[in-house]
This record gives sequence, C-alpha cells and structure tokens, in this order.
Amino acid sequence: MPRHGLSFIYAVGLPVVSMKIELNKQRDKEVYLAFHDAVVGGADFGKKIRDEHPHITLENYSEYIDDFYTAHESELEEIRKDTESCFLDIKDVLFSELRKYFERDYSDKSYTCSLSIFDCNPRYVETKTFQVYYKRSRDMRKEVIAHELTHFAFFDFCHELTTEDSKELWELSEIFNVLFLNIPSIQKKIGAEELLFYPDLKSKLEGVREIWMKELSAKEFIVRGLQYLTTDARPTAV
Repeated sequence: MPRHGLSFIYAVGLPVVSMKIELNKQRDKEVYLAFHDAVVGGADFGKKIRDEHPHITLENYSEYIDDFYTAHESELEEIRKDTESCFLDIKDVLFSELRKYFERDYSDKSYTCSLSIFDCNPRYVETKTFQVYYKRSRDMRKEVIAHELTHFAFFDFCHELTTEDSKELWELSEIFNVLFLNIPSIQKKIGAEELLFYPDLKSKLEGVREIWMKELSAKEFIVRGLQYLTTDARPTAV
C-alpha cells in the first residue's frame, strides 16, 4: 500500500478532474522486476536503473527499496507535494486542448501518479496510473504528467474507435505526443520541449508529422498514421 497519497479534485470548466499523487514503494518493486533488464524502442531502461542504483540486485531489491524510501522519506514527500503543484500548473490548458482535438472531455476521469526512484516512467492505460521519476526537474515532471495524460486520452479515443492494440499504435501514440504537446499553449505551461524518447522511432517522425500538418480530424489522423507506420514506414526487403 502507498505510504503517502492525496486525492484531490479540481474544476476544469464544468467537469472535474481527480488526480492522486502518491509515494508507492510496492509499485517501485514491481517496476524494478519489470524493467531491470528491459530495452524498449532502443531505450535501455535496465542500464538507467543500474547507473542510478548500482547496488540493487534481484536478490536485494525489496530491502533496497524499503531502505531507500526510509532514508529519503522527507525528500520524497517534499517532491510529492511539489508534483501536485506541477499538475495544477498544466491541467487547465492540457485538458482544454485535448477536448478541442479529440472532441471528448477527458477531465472527468480519475488518474493516479506515483513518484518513482527509477527513471522508467511507465504507464498503465487500463487503470490510468503512471510513474514520474522523482529526480526530474519541475518542468520535466510537468512534461511527464502531460505526456501520460495525453497517452490516456489517445488510447481511450482509439479504443472507442475499436482500433486494435499493436506495435504501430504504440509508435503512433509516442509520435503524436511530440506533435500535440509542442502546441504553443501547452508548451508555455510545461516549460520544456516534448522530444521523441525512443531512438527507434526517429526515422518515422517526419512522415507522421507530414500527416499531422494536414490538420485532419483525430480519427483521420489515426487512420492515416497507422497506414503509414504499417506500410510506408516499414523497411523494404533486400
């Protein structure tokens, strides 16, 4: 169970958005097991964990995480409280722009953000929960929050269209975030440029950007984006 956590509800227009910012060391234990040797899209999460925590192992991870949370309790709680303020800084403009683009209101959902001692920042679409690395700067914590909330809206919209989950849909979601979160109004509130995190997707960014620049509806952008990633962006056989 989380040691700390505060659920709070804030108005965004008429609906309300519920966001819980917590410390959850049990989630960190699960994340360590899932990411200690993971490489995704060219990003080596296992190396990031080893570089930050060279003494953690599969044999001692549970005790290590317990001890880390105890030793850094005050620091983690201070950052948790500041992360609540990060969310308040971006919530209005983010949900407003999401509503404009998808023509859906995603501010009436319940979300949970857990700070993490690992720089992996995973999301769990089914439960609308995600992690933020505690050492990230204030602007970069705002960026992660906006990034993950945008993912939740994107996948909710795609599932409403009965779009099947696939590697290409995940790729499109990551590229979409680069395009959407660099909208000037969002950028002004976040204070950090949205960059493409996964090296393996860089070669596909410009092709999807060309589709984005056509100012299509959200549905048409997704349809054409998936078509591009499934066919045009695939390497040809030699």
